[in-house]
Amino acid sequence: MVFALALSIVAYSAPNAERPTPNAGIRQSVPDPKMPMPAEKDWKDPGYLNIVWIQSPNCDKRKKDTVIDTIVVHSTAIASLEKTTEVFQRTNPNPVSSHFTIGKDGSIVQNVSTFDRAWHAGVSKDATGRTSVNQYSIGIELVNMDDGKDGYPEPQLQALCGIIAEMRRRFPIKQLVSHEFIAIPPGRKMDPAAFPWKRLAYFGLPMYYGQNKN
Repeated sequence: MVFALALSIVAYSAPNAERPTPNAGIRQSVPDPKMPMPAEKDWKDPGYLNIVWIQSPNCDKRKKDTVIDTIVVHSTAIASLEKTTEVFQRTNPNPVSSHFTIGKDGSIVQNVSTFDRAWHAGVSKDATGRTSVNQYSIGIELVNMDDGKDGYPEPQLQALCGIIAEMRRRFPIKQLVSHEFIAIPPGRKMDPAAFPWKRLAYFGLPMYYGQNKN
């Protein structure tokens, strides 16, 4: 219930958006859910299946009529949710972001609206040969050192599955891919290293991971 409530709030991404209330004739203003990056002393992970939106400046608008049909799973190679969010605030020298970052305890930070383009895939190509994967994808980062030894705890996997389920309700998602698979040239990325892809098989979607050598 907490997760469903959190994601339903995130869906209202426009500042000062209005939504109907159960009372006929009354409309209620929905506050902008985004918050600034907290000071280090004030940081607190939001907790299992709770979500906060800390906007990254590293994003732009998708092309008109873009169909969002792909989810890219990453690992951060950074040890904490806080430090990853901090990196996504930097505009130099290599500005990057994702739509969501999930901590090991299932805490979630949203960094970019799903209707906008986050900068997570880099030079990339999917299994059908489409390039510029950022344009039509949702990027989800998992806090993990990406060394093939660091694990993905069950709360983190549950949060990932919840976001994937929500994105499938919102968009016609047709594939789940690893950053490693789409990265050009092959071998440029290896994340998410040692990820348990069988955990996502119940979605019934094509999954592409490992190196794409085509």
